[in-house]
Amino acid sequence: MREDPHRALFELLEDAAAAAVFPGCVALVWRDGAEVYHEAHGQLSTHPDAPERLRAVARDTVYDLASLTKVLATTSLAAIAVAEGRLALDAPVPARWSRACPRARLHHLLSHSAGLPAHREFFVELPRGPAAKLLDRVAATDPAYPLATKAIYSDLGYMILGSWLEDLFGQPLDALFENRVAWPLDLHGGVVPRLGFHRILGARGPSAAQQHLVAPTEVYDPSLHPEGAPSHFACRRPVRCAHYEVHDDNAFAMGGVAGHAGLFGDAAAALEVARAWLDCTLPGLDRRTRDAFWRLSEAPGSTRRLGWDSPSPDGSGSAADVLSSRAAGHTGFTGTSLWIDPAPPDGRGPLIAVLLSNRVHPTRTGTGIAAVRQAFHRAAVRL
Repeated sequence: MREDPHRALFELLEDAAAAAVFPGCVALVWRDGAEVYHEAHGQLSTHPDAPERLRAVARDTVYDLASLTKVLATTSLAAIAVAEGRLALDAPVPARWSRACPRARLHHLLSHSAGLPAHREFFVELPRGPAAKLLDRVAATDPAYPLATKAIYSDLGYMILGSWLEDLFGQPLDALFENRVAWPLDLHGGVVPRLGFHRILGARGPSAAQQHLVAPTEVYDPSLHPEGAPSHFACRRPVRCAHYEVHDDNAFAMGGVAGHAGLFGDAAAALEVARAWLDCTLPGLDRRTRDAFWRLSEAPGSTRRLGWDSPSPDGSGSAADVLSSRAAGHTGFTGTSLWIDPAPPDGRGPLIAVLLSNRVHPTRTGTGIAAVRQAFHRAAVRL
């Protein structure tokens, strides 16, 4: 008897939750104009100190999207700016950032080839304060390698890009995203917006009305780290568990809104932005600009496009070996991923695969998500 591909995918994700790869997840697969899989698996949280412990995940559960922020928000806004003539791909990065990435252009930031280091723990010295102070530290960072000689995936480049877009449009990044992406696609509103940033103000965490809608992420419990409390614990005190507060520590120190992280959303909302890229229906985005952003970077050895990634030629990446070379996608540290394939190898029409999870609960140390992502995409293409 032939195996049911829907059941195979269901069991894969149920087993991953049972094995504590993540407490739970939402998976959505769209093929050639229709949803062919949209299911919730597992619980929102499992640790005794976490809110909403053992509450079942729902299809509209909102997750911390982590670095999917880079493509769904920041890259989308950059593409709109290019399509509207506000920016050119070869526009020089503003002088404010010249020390960090001398002679870099917009396309270098987008393709992670601007010479910037991958990461810096700015949050250790600047725990939660004005974003401008942390951005000043980014501006004072020395380059890590010569411009355009390779690609190093860099949060710093997207911190710069988020600030650049704010200056260009004259709006904070969260408001800009809401006005130019979320509202046109009807992804705003509700107790928790279907897709949007959550700015950290005075009170931390979700309201009582929001709690069961958002999956918690990391638990800041020293007993979970017998080798010693990690460096990021200090900036989180007195919070016991991140719940509707951005998990990324530099974005947290910036108040929850940054070009590299900070977006929260549900799987269906992520799908809508992906479809708007695929079909060029995002207001302001035209096909010519979309195609320019989906071209491979010229950086030697890179799989990067502009903002987006492409499948690893050897099949070692999150998309495994089942998507076409034209596919564009991204992953997020919290356990999220999104892939768009305009022309899958099976010839059945476009595919979009969304997997959202909180694999950083209760800690960020697990490694099982890599294998689950590959298995998810192998199963998704069979639907």
